[in-house]
Amino acid sequence: MIYLSTRTSWQKSATKISLHNMNDVIYPYPLIESQFFEDINSLTRKHQHYNAEMGLLNIAGEKKKTLDPDFWILIWALDFRDRMFQILIERHPDYGGKGAIAAVGPTDLLEFFGSMKNNAILPTLTLINSPEKMKSVVVVVSRPKNYQERSKEKNQYQAMGRFQNWINKLKNTPNTKGQWFPSNAPTCPVCNGPIVGIQDGYKIGFGMLVCPDCGHMERKEIVKQKAYEKKF
Repeated sequence: MIYLSTRTSWQKSATKISLHNMNDVIYPYPLIESQFFEDINSLTRKHQHYNAEMGLLNIAGEKKKTLDPDFWILIWALDFRDRMFQILIERHPDYGGKGAIAAVGPTDLLEFFGSMKNNAILPTLTLINSPEKMKSVVVVVSRPKNYQERSKEKNQYQAMGRFQNWINKLKNTPNTKGQWFPSNAPTCPVCNGPIVGIQDGYKIGFGMLVCPDCGHMERKEIVKQKAYEKKF
């Protein structure tokens, strides 16, 4: 588990959150191209339901080891079916200029990743970066050391700047397929194109991957494994 302390606009006080370590189901951590973060940052400037907030207070890893929150962001999203996505991403030199998905919540999302492995990453990122399918998407960044309470507009502006600074410290890396997560994207058995679309009927629990070119649908039922049933 990875433990967070957050104070967002919808939380009356600092709140502790526990997220599942991604290595419980996928090893090593999935690496995400920097373009994904640029795209979601652009959406925070265009859509009112996409926001950035300075609400990431503290992070602790395994054995409660304290980690520097400036190297992390938390994507906290809710789609129009009221399904929550909490995705904690780390920026570290060892990741070759990319961001690493280190922890997720709730448990249903971990099980989805556990069932479909890397094939679940691209559809999930596509959903989060689809404004017409999301009710809200918030990028929670760390607060500066000299943080003081200011107006909501000022906080939003500063948070977006801190997120952009986080992105700027990722290096541009070659991406021949032009995708955020290209390494194991599923391909359509009919036309051999990448299956990246998401139907309105898409559900965590039943992954529905759709080929955007020919419309072929690939449905995979999640089978819960004992490893996910243990209590944390």
